[in-house]
Amino acid sequence: MNLKHFLLTSTSAVVFTVGGSALAEQPKTPWVSGDEPMNAGSSAQIEAPQPSEKAQAKTNEMLKKENWEISGERDPAEAADAAQMKAPVPNAKAQEATEKDLQKEDEESGAITGKYD
Repeated sequence: MNLKHFLLTSTSAVVFTVGGSALAEQPKTPWVSGDEPMNAGSSAQIEAPQPSEKAQAKTNEMLKKENWEISGERDPAEAADAAQMKAPVPNAKAQEATEKDLQKEDEESGAITGKYD
């Protein structure tokens, strides 16, 4: 390696080192939202929000409608559907047929009672 290569690589290493350390340095003032420095004196300019009865009533209505989601209770639409449902009427004939089918299936495979041959 000759002197020219040595000087070129040494200079490149110094430039990369200085450039990297310059990029890694943090600014003295922190940035808020990435566009303006934090200004401690601006708190006097902030106004308290004015309550709006109309907006509060609207929010209250929305929360009442969505209360079932928040509380975990049933959906009012499902409750209305439940009121329309009828209790099942026992049908002895159908139950007897089902029982016979299950017994037949169990005799053939033993899958229902778990008793295999």
